[in-house]
Amino acid sequence: MIKKIWPLILIVSVALMLIFVTGVIIAITITNGGDKNPDDLGEPAETIETEPISAANSILVLGDSIGYGVGDEPDMGIGKRYAALIDPDNPLTVANLSVSGAISADLAALVVAPENAAFISAADLIIISIGGNDLNRLQYQDALSLDAAFQDILSRYQEHLEATISRIRALNPEAQIALIGLYNPYPDQDPQKSQKLFEWNYQTQLLAAADNKTAYIPIDDVFKYHLQTYLAADQFHPSSIGYQVIAEDLDRILNGID
Repeated sequence: MIKKIWPLILIVSVALMLIFVTGVIIAITITNGGDKNPDDLGEPAETIETEPISAANSILVLGDSIGYGVGDEPDMGIGKRYAALIDPDNPLTVANLSVSGAISADLAALVVAPENAAFISAADLIIISIGGNDLNRLQYQDALSLDAAFQDILSRYQEHLEATISRIRALNPEAQIALIGLYNPYPDQDPQKSQKLFEWNYQTQLLAAADNKTAYIPIDDVFKYHLQTYLAADQFHPSSIGYQVIAEDLDRILNGID
């Protein structure tokens, strides 16, 4: 009886061994992806390109004489120069409501005027140049009176600029806003005022940072080493080259262009 059982046990053992080896081979095949032809594998996921945050079909420029384009070629300025950088073959719509000599209070009044609401509502990008005339009206006798006068003017400027941005947001929550910083055309004439310019720009930058779709465009560091080239014949407003530099800085910051 025992002699008859041993052959049966041997047959069952061999069968179990074959099953085990087959299972191991299948597991290895699954782990390694088998012998699939590379041509049968799916294509890698396509990279999705997103538009720059400032891609604009309609550009609005607000502010003072620099916003207006004084010193540049006729009918150019920051807005049109920037538009040419974005799409040289298909000129974008650029509206300019800037007024030479305007201060921040004038700008705050301009954006609440009913006749300007349509321009603000339609803009994808709103470029603002303001504050230079506010700062140029600073009058003082000594260091003490300079500090007091500066703080007074700066406080009013901040109030007006905050009101301007708030009004723009009420009319157009999605527009990209760009605040152009100030530069000093007379760096050697008044060192104290030069120092105040730095604080002025810093406070403007803080205002921009408070709104996630407002960018600050610093230009003082770029201009101060090239004033002879970047200033127009009046030695105050940017030249055509200066305006081009501002437009390129605008492009670099809004679109990450190096």
